[in-house]
Amino acid sequence: TELLLEDRMKNPSRYSVVLVSEGAMFEGGEMVFENDVKDAYGHAKLGGIGDLVSAKLKEHSANCCKGRPIGVINQKLGYLVRGGDPDAIDSVVPMAYGNLALDLVLKGIHGRLVALKNGRYDNLPIDVVVGSKKLVNLQKYYNTERLRPFYKSFELQPLFIMTSE
Repeated sequence: TELLLEDRMKNPSRYSVVLVSEGAMFEGGEMVFENDVKDAYGHAKLGGIGDLVSAKLKEHSANCCKGRPIGVINQKLGYLVRGGDPDAIDSVVPMAYGNLALDLVLKGIHGRLVALKNGRYDNLPIDVVVGSKKLVNLQKYYNTERLRPFYKSFELQPLFIMTSE
């Protein structure tokens, strides 16, 4: 709360922002769930940690602001805010996957997974999912300082330039 208030005082508009993942927990606490309803696999839906964090921020801010709590606005972010507007790739790739999967079913081919392999649509044995651990070599493919893949040129590169080995 103190760091948040310090940030707020440095901002000319006198506000600060906190983003909280639904999987976050208070130290020594447990995950917060939306309700007791479980999905087909026995998992409950995460939800509600943002409300608890908001309440705690408001409560603790009074200790730092001469007894006056700060105002808090809690918003649950939707898909468009989290992921941005969908572009052509967001529409074309799922459509292609769905069509390719349906083609396999119509041909009587089962136990296969539609995938992108070397930048091209393909299908692979479903065992590739659980057959071995797949790791992306971050040092080779990803610039962690700039938060993007390494590349010198996009020429002749596949659409998705990060790959596992």
